[in-house]
Amino acid sequence: MPPLYESFLERNPEEIRAAIRDYRASHSLDDLFGQIAQFAVLSYAPSQHGKHAMIACLSAHEIGASDELLTQCAIYAAASRQPWSEPPIDTPPEPSGRGDLDELREAIAGSDHLRGERWLTRRLADGKRDYFTAATDDFEDFGHKLIVAAAAWKLAAMFPPAARFATLRVGIREMTAYHGERYEEEGVALDTETLLERLIAEMVADQGGIVTAHQIFVLDAALQTEDDFVILRVRDYLTSVCGPASAGQTHDRLKPILTPYLLARDYGALLKSHAVAKRLRPRFPNLDFDGMLAAAQYNLEHAPSFEEFSFA
Repeated sequence: MPPLYESFLERNPEEIRAAIRDYRASHSLDDLFGQIAQFAVLSYAPSQHGKHAMIACLSAHEIGASDELLTQCAIYAAASRQPWSEPPIDTPPEPSGRGDLDELREAIAGSDHLRGERWLTRRLADGKRDYFTAATDDFEDFGHKLIVAAAAWKLAAMFPPAARFATLRVGIREMTAYHGERYEEEGVALDTETLLERLIAEMVADQGGIVTAHQIFVLDAALQTEDDFVILRVRDYLTSVCGPASAGQTHDRLKPILTPYLLARDYGALLKSHAVAKRLRPRFPNLDFDGMLAAAQYNLEHAPSFEEFSFA
């Protein structure tokens, strides 16, 4: 068993903290991130907390994680782990016969995760375009298929090559867990900056609500794919659901600072918001990212908590 995992499986926060302190005495912060993030991948389930624990690990790494923030990621991943009757599969199954986009879509329509995994085995080296295209066929559950797929793709690039299948498998499991009607594009896509400005204004007006926050997360995920087809499709969808342009707001405040917190309270939305702001602020310097972060902070402090579990 890899270092730290025994404490994670015990689900005891104090034991997790102690194990991480011991581990850090002889390992780097990057080593700690790798241990926690790979545990979150192996623990993944298409539940709200399961997927967000994995996303939180990546977000923490992207903003320059501290020991305490990564510890909170470990506690979240441990708490959200669903009981296993057997260890998760981390080796590829036999490859599928076709390996085309339609086969993946058929697996999703039939909620057939094994067929999807066999597709992934066939396309592990060259399936990026189809992987993300399938993730944008519908936008059920706040667009989490694309959000999870984009996070899994980034993590797969950080992990050892042997972990590539197990990491990208997360996106397949998310895609095959649920499905809705295919979104038909309306040809109304705003340009990225105008759309993002509107989405931020909506999130500020909504005081950081989960729906408006995830609209920004979906756009951010699309931009990270660097796929023009995916980006245009997501822009079209978000333009069709976002509200009309607002007059905008100015914010005379200090840049919000993230303090480690119990991530289950808001599915890690505040942490994710900081990662998004850090990534997109240089590209869109005139947009109100401080207002977005203030809204996410307000949501954490005032909205009902999503924490559904307690440690035994």
